[in-house]
Amino acid sequence: MDGLMSAWTAGFSALHPDTPARVTLRAKFSADFAEPLARGEVQVAPFARELFASEQTRMTQLAGGAPRLVPVATGSRATKGGTHAIVIFVNEKNPLAHLSLAQLREIFARDGRIRTWGQLGLKGEWADRKISLHGMRVRRETGNPPGIVNFLESRLLAGHTWREDVHEYTDVPGGAQSLELITRAVAADEAAIGYSGFAYAVPGVKALALGETDAGPFFAGTEVEIARRDYPLARTIYLAVGPLPDAATSEFIRYVLGPAGQGAIATDAQKFFPLAESTVLPAYEPRTVEVPRKARYVGADGAIAVIGYNDMAEMMAALSARFEALHPGFKFALTLKGTRTGPPALAQGTSAFAPMGAEFSPTELADYRAATGGDPLLIRVAHCSLDPKALSGPLAVFVHQDNPLASLTLAEVADIFSGRDTRGLQPAGLESQLALSLCLRDRVPRLGTFAANFKGFRQSAEVVGYVAGNPRAIGFAAAMRSLPGVKVLPLAAVAGQAPVALTEANLRVGRYPLDRFLLIHARQPLEPWVREFLGFVLSAEGQGIITRGTLGYLPLNAAEQSAERVKLWLPERELR
Repeated sequence: MDGLMSAWTAGFSALHPDTPARVTLRAKFSADFAEPLARGEVQVAPFARELFASEQTRMTQLAGGAPRLVPVATGSRATKGGTHAIVIFVNEKNPLAHLSLAQLREIFARDGRIRTWGQLGLKGEWADRKISLHGMRVRRETGNPPGIVNFLESRLLAGHTWREDVHEYTDVPGGAQSLELITRAVAADEAAIGYSGFAYAVPGVKALALGETDAGPFFAGTEVEIARRDYPLARTIYLAVGPLPDAATSEFIRYVLGPAGQGAIATDAQKFFPLAESTVLPAYEPRTVEVPRKARYVGADGAIAVIGYNDMAEMMAALSARFEALHPGFKFALTLKGTRTGPPALAQGTSAFAPMGAEFSPTELADYRAATGGDPLLIRVAHCSLDPKALSGPLAVFVHQDNPLASLTLAEVADIFSGRDTRGLQPAGLESQLALSLCLRDRVPRLGTFAANFKGFRQSAEVVGYVAGNPRAIGFAAAMRSLPGVKVLPLAAVAGQAPVALTEANLRVGRYPLDRFLLIHARQPLEPWVREFLGFVLSAEGQGIITRGTLGYLPLNAAEQSAERVKLWLPERELR
């Protein structure tokens, strides 16, 4: 992971010059990072495997709390020596085609009931043939298992122990690796079964398709199946942090889970896969939380007041109703009249949290800080919509339909709207104090103040109408306010990258550079029940409620959901 850590720290530092990240420790094995992380000598450590139980215990003792593992990528399919998917090999003469994880557990576990090939449905000469098991040495001299064994003990054995008659193999110094020796043994024994990596296949073995259950579906382990995590023995790459990560550490994790960090994975030599949009995220498992009784936001009838954005009324009504059903005793009173009603109510404590269609303005943030002594926590809950019925959409850059421009980089956008561009275009957009204008300046590096000839408007429709009637005009506005006579330009985050068109698909996967989000702001420190509510919104069930809305707001993708869950530091179920 050295290449990825170097790329991530360089990219993060470029965006955060005041709090740069740097690689301060290089080592050969993940185990070498455990104690330095627990002692606070490093803030983030790469782990290409799950923690050993001994590491968990030792790090908890040193750090005063359990370390946190954040999934950031999927292991490769077949990179030798790296964290790759695990394949189950049988001899090429074996007629078996697939197995489930439940069957494998019964084969490899000490108390497993499957001992012959006949128990798996094979007939004739195979029926009574005893299964011969091959695998890695279960424990090294340190008392810890190899990383692959550790993974299989969790994913496959699920708390059971290994059969005593597994033929164990270890790496030969200067010679063959244990995974090579396993495949050779399977090739030489018709009754054998063993686990290894796809890159270690030899003549005489064949890979079995695998499924979660006996009913399937079964997956052969293609690159696509592993990248999507359909294949049951795909592996996970993690970043480890201490029990109480600071703000800079949390921001670094969010960078890694964002488009730039995930993009670096796709070009790394280890051939790991970025987190897939279809990655199964944690199902919501309600935890008992105390109903608030004395807070200012609780009404005389016990209802919890929530004040904020009117265009989030549909989703907030559905989310709060479901939360009430899952947590008896809770009830909400929603007063959703507009984004700008949220900040003062949150600052005064008269709203439990603030659903909003934009970030706090500088003035609102200053007032909030004066009232509370800190900053609110911002959680993204959905992508903005391309549906004209919605009030919040991603930012788009519009030109007249006859303008020959085909695309722009963000650097070119900055030059045009700041007045540094020499093409003679007339820049237009939302007035400088409005939310979309603040958003553009936040998303486009080096934009600064607008050009002297910039034309500001109060509404996105006015901007688009102006561009439609002026062949030299270029404007920014909400995307869903498009009109005949204009075109939306594809945008590239940096020079050399392919421009990205503004489509729902590109919004969902986080490629479009001027995407916007619906947000919930909350007071810090979070009350336990607020943390629980936000965790529900970020769960598969909560995001499903958002998906079913009628205004076209889009759910977060897997990496975005993980990034927001990091802000809450909610426990993650191991990715399937």
